[in-house]
Amino acid sequence: MSSLLLSLPELFKSYQAWVRKNPQSLGDWENSAKWISYFIAGRINNSHVVSELVYCLSNLLVFFNDQIIKNTHHIHSRGTVEKIKLWLTVIEYSEVFCELSASKLWGATGKWMIIICIQVFKCISRLFLVFHYKEPIIQSPPIPVLDRKNVNNTESNNPVNGNAPEQFESVSFTLKQSGRVVRKVDSSPPIAMRNWKPLEKSPSFSCENNQSIDQAIAKRQLIAETVYIAKPIVHLASSAFFGTNTWKPWLIALAMDMTSMELYRSCKVKNITSLSTQQRMQISRRTLVLILYLLRSPVYERYSKDRVNTLLLALSKIPLASMICTPLAQYLPFWQSTYFYMWSS
Repeated sequence: MSSLLLSLPELFKSYQAWVRKNPQSLGDWENSAKWISYFIAGRINNSHVVSELVYCLSNLLVFFNDQIIKNTHHIHSRGTVEKIKLWLTVIEYSEVFCELSASKLWGATGKWMIIICIQVFKCISRLFLVFHYKEPIIQSPPIPVLDRKNVNNTESNNPVNGNAPEQFESVSFTLKQSGRVVRKVDSSPPIAMRNWKPLEKSPSFSCENNQSIDQAIAKRQLIAETVYIAKPIVHLASSAFFGTNTWKPWLIALAMDMTSMELYRSCKVKNITSLSTQQRMQISRRTLVLILYLLRSPVYERYSKDRVNTLLLALSKIPLASMICTPLAQYLPFWQSTYFYMWSS
């Protein structure tokens, strides 16, 4: 036993070395672990918990391997923001397994206690990131999966565009009272190349009007993200007050999602550069997730259930599609009751 314990650090170092040398081949092993969770479902006792455990561990394995690769390429941050995002990512990967385990061990009361604790922690942590560390948008998961194909490519900055304001200020100055832009004497072109027109300042540079617009956009984005973060807690509170199978919690959550999306949309219309490409992709993902409202209670029980079952039964008549659609139709009620919460998006 002692020899095994002594060999564990060596095994861990060997595994780290293998991950560093084979970052591309890891994907096959990681995907295999995820597919195992789908095949386990419904085939053994307590398959729901075991299947979710395998799926949870597969996601954590991917996350752990990404951290090893990041450390290898020195792109891993050790700040407080990174630590908070790390815990949020781990919780996001494992929260469904925690809910199922609590329900199995302690019943409905234990399940709801775990749900409340997880969502309160997530809400407080995300608000802390947004308000204290000025994170514009919290991604899902907060630490995204590493793009291993491009991990060696460093981001190149455009020196011309990035230093444009400095270059402009190096050849001119602005009068304080009139705001007129005057060219410096030592920066004047040759006489033959002069057009004798006054130097105009580009509207893209900072000015009081642009600053006020940027502040308004930043404030609107802050409100939009706060509404989105607070939605799970508000939905839990409304479910406790009105009941879990009523329309009011569903409508409240949908209204908060739509409000957040509309605020972000208005920011994009006013200033297309207010959000980065990665942030716009996150907003698009949140917009697509709105489709899940069709599979959430009480819409699912009253409207969607029969239509989805009819569609799956029709597709199951196709030879190859039946291998997927038949198990999906049998397992969908459990998935709907487990995954399609308002706080899962």
